[in-house]
Amino acid sequence: MEPILNSNEYTYYLVGHVDDFPERLGRVVRLGKEVIAVFKTTDGQIYALENKSPGPRGGTIAEGMISGEVLFDPICDWKISLTDGQVLDPDTGQVRAYPVQVLGNEVRIGLLTKEGGLFHE
Repeated sequence: MEPILNSNEYTYYLVGHVDDFPERLGRVVRLGKEVIAVFKTTDGQIYALENKSPGPRGGTIAEGMISGEVLFDPICDWKISLTDGQVLDPDTGQVRAYPVQVLGNEVRIGLLTKEGGLFHE
């Protein structure tokens, strides 16, 4: 896996093209040890969250459905913000959100540069 773009904080990796991601459904991508659920909204925005349910039963979130910028956790039906991974009231919790860049038709996900060494295989 080769880094595509580097900023001061994040190194961005190509994970696919816009058309690879269906609207309102999740798709799992792997960047080294990171397992990430990528979602595309009906208005074409793309978001990336850690593919791990914040609920007490665990599980993954890629099978969740989205409405607007909210993901419905498929395990416990909690609402999770796609923008920052925060669980919405009345529940609490958070999943890691990753920055996304869309350049032309290419989708890239950013990993913290200081962690970059962990993600090269």
